[in-house]
Amino acid sequence: MMELEGLDLPTQMTNTARKTQRVRVLLIEDSPDDATFIEEVLRFQDVYDVVDIAVAGKLRDGIAWLGRGNFDVILLDLSLPDSSSTDSVTKILDEFPQAAIIVLTGLDDRAVAIEALKKGAQDYLTKDGVSGDLLIRSIRYAVERRRAEQAARTRAAQEREDLIFTLANDLRVPHIGAMRAFDLLVDESLGPLNPEQKSLLLKVKQSSHEVLHMLQNLVQLYRHEQAGEKILAVPTDLERLVKQVIDDWSFMAAENNVEVQAAHGFVEPVLADAPCFKKAVSNLLHNAIKFSSPNGKVSIDCNRDDKFVRLTVKDNGRGLSEEEQASLFQRFWQENDNMRHSNGSGVGLYVCRQIVEAHGGRISCGGAPGEGAFFEIKIPFLTR
Repeated sequence: MMELEGLDLPTQMTNTARKTQRVRVLLIEDSPDDATFIEEVLRFQDVYDVVDIAVAGKLRDGIAWLGRGNFDVILLDLSLPDSSSTDSVTKILDEFPQAAIIVLTGLDDRAVAIEALKKGAQDYLTKDGVSGDLLIRSIRYAVERRRAEQAARTRAAQEREDLIFTLANDLRVPHIGAMRAFDLLVDESLGPLNPEQKSLLLKVKQSSHEVLHMLQNLVQLYRHEQAGEKILAVPTDLERLVKQVIDDWSFMAAENNVEVQAAHGFVEPVLADAPCFKKAVSNLLHNAIKFSSPNGKVSIDCNRDDKFVRLTVKDNGRGLSEEEQASLFQRFWQENDNMRHSNGSGVGLYVCRQIVEAHGGRISCGGAPGEGAFFEIKIPFLTR
């Protein structure tokens, strides 16, 4: 077996006695004799068709292996050169919470065994008492438990998302109705209002619009996760679309003393899914207003060349750190109260990315801390 920087390259062991399944084992063991013994046990087992085994002599090397590949089970020695006792279990699970760990040690100490199990190990075996059958049985049970837990987590996650979608979709309908009623009241179609009444209705309308905006993002997210982002591209007047978005958030901008300006460099309609694309622009403008400085300015510029349409939303807020720029478009990404979608659902910018990519484009962001931020949508310029 050849070693590279303290790591043994993966070895494939094949057994033709029984054809069942493949298992990947990571052995973290600094004793060559013990490692050889365990490899021999795995070589002559008759439960798995193929056993892929990687061997690391130190904990840091084992963690490096885990970062590069997916292992079904980890056989972990508790007496390693760079880690001792059950701390090794904690260090692995801190980085790889779903790892299935079987502790192997020369220590016949019940207290250590219980501590390892409490910290997340699935089983504990002493080397002196390990037989081939016992080791294989422990591996098999650990693998099956891990797979069962993963399946349970997947089912729970799907059930949770189904519930969120159902609630968001059901709540969205009455909010749409409420927005229409607010429009009639604010336009004084049902009778005149005094200034105080109109101001109060506008605030309530804006609050309802914020909730509806969040619900629509959640519904959009669910639909994308279930079936992918499907668009129906039709000739779309982007200048009109941007004006509609600005009007939707005009009260929020006024409440935050933020001036919104728009510039449009062309008049030709563009092939796009208007409702989806409007949702992307709306998310960006809402974000820009929310994180602008007091008495700030937000600009929306739309231009094109022969190949692409570029829509850029800029603000003069706190800007973006490198960490934020790398993570903003991730699903449910949120950091702390200073980040750009704190106090939100953490899906708005992710939804933007899905919509833009469904149009064959890309979305990017930039802006140094203290210098404001910009978000750019770039989609192919198509008219038919």
